[in-house]
Amino acid sequence: MRIFGIFLLAGTALGVGVPAGANEWLYREEVRYMSRHDPSIIRLKGGQGLRVKYAAITWKDVSGWKADRRLTLAYKPETGSILLDPATGKYISILSSTKMHPIDILLRKESDKAPNTLASVNAQVKAGELWDKELNRVYKLLLEDAWPRKFTRQEKDALISSQRKWIQFRDAQLAASGVVYGKRNGTVQKINAAFQATDLTRSQALRLGSFLVP
Repeated sequence: MRIFGIFLLAGTALGVGVPAGANEWLYREEVRYMSRHDPSIIRLKGGQGLRVKYAAITWKDVSGWKADRRLTLAYKPETGSILLDPATGKYISILSSTKMHPIDILLRKESDKAPNTLASVNAQVKAGELWDKELNRVYKLLLEDAWPRKFTRQEKDALISSQRKWIQFRDAQLAASGVVYGKRNGTVQKINAAFQATDLTRSQALRLGSFLVP
């Protein structure tokens, strides 16, 4: 069985309503539907698999889709990662995927075209800000008595305690990174320091997001 990498979807109005205009999406990718592997997994042409949470689009809707149906993968901080059906204007939440997360794709594109160190550092900083929003939104979902599952009081207490300790860990790691890279020569050290900061938040966002997957 293929292991699904976390592809976080965060938001409070998941899969409901018509998404905002195309100019508001930070990431868009046109894809084609292939099949429904089981009630929770959608296969796309090219081999990509999505684990989804049905809402405005139901599993019965998807079971009626024909192969090669045009769909759109999209992302912005307000909705997280979604699978949009342009024919109906409805979308569903993506819990995990076998493909790279849109934030990572955006970072790679920005880094590839960065003309200098400052631009590379700024790309890392922007990615870190997006991951921070993703982290906060997912954490909020975990503590709500709503989608995609209701957590017990014991589970919530454990999550809260863990998150508080992670913040202490993050701050300590950032302080150490600042000392280590701050004393090294070379502009590449600024990129390394920015990467360390982004990776800390990204890893925690993915870890918390894994709790949302049934």
